[in-house]
Amino acid sequence: GRPRLGNWVRRVLCLAVMAATGLLPGMRQGLVAQLAIILAITGPGAGKDVGKRPSWEDATCPGSVRLDGYGHAQIVPTGWKSMAVKGGDAIVHMGGRAYFADTCTAGHYDHKQYLALNLLGKTMRFSTDISGTHCGCNAALYLTSMAQNTHESECFDYYCDANNVCGESCAEIDIMEANMHAWHSTLHAAHDHSGLGEGFGGGGSGWNGPRDWSIMDYGPGRRCIDTSKPFEVAVEFPVDYNKQLSAMAMTLTQQGSACPLTATISSYPGMAELSQALKAGM
Repeated sequence: GRPRLGNWVRRVLCLAVMAATGLLPGMRQGLVAQLAIILAITGPGAGKDVGKRPSWEDATCPGSVRLDGYGHAQIVPTGWKSMAVKGGDAIVHMGGRAYFADTCTAGHYDHKQYLALNLLGKTMRFSTDISGTHCGCNAALYLTSMAQNTHESECFDYYCDANNVCGESCAEIDIMEANMHAWHSTLHAAHDHSGLGEGFGGGGSGWNGPRDWSIMDYGPGRRCIDTSKPFEVAVEFPVDYNKQLSAMAMTLTQQGSACPLTATISSYPGMAELSQALKAGM
């Protein structure tokens, strides 16, 4: 009952390189999707592909990665671009987004092909190296309900999230939205744009990101998590006596560091909705 994502994000620049390893004990590399697991790199100027249906005549499937405890998962990129698989590593470039799927059909998207894993009562673990992702970059790993979305969306790939990015809303669990200076983990019911999150860093005109850790804890050369080096992440989805989601608990650790960083989101009004979404598979 303790899924393992393994060496997930190995390397990420603002032209980002991400390598994922498994979701359950025994899987090798990949992004995960239970409501659909999504890997993305965004930054200033990165947007969505919407509007007139594009031509994908030259589309190719990048390849597959191995997920510990599950098997092989196909990587399906949005727009059939900004994504490659080399040596078992998923390589994502700026503005790229990709989904885990059981099957990839080049030039064709089918929501029934996306992975749908139930993580209730389980723990996902992965390694990440986000050195090189500076302010304005967002290296993200998250779950959404794409497998259940029957509308192809404005992006033509059945993408959905809580911010209605491609015109379709659904539940979203942001395990990791990060760069070298910030880390956010957030729960979103389908129509809750802001959600409830914890972590450290970020902000802008009229808002500040969470400050559950300090600037001495997380960042380049910091004492607990030095983001210029790889570190480990574990995300737990514990359940209560009714087998409903009770929290999302994050733990960040690093070799040679004696101070793991933790963040737990437990008092979220949309927990019942997210329980059902996880149970259906994200």
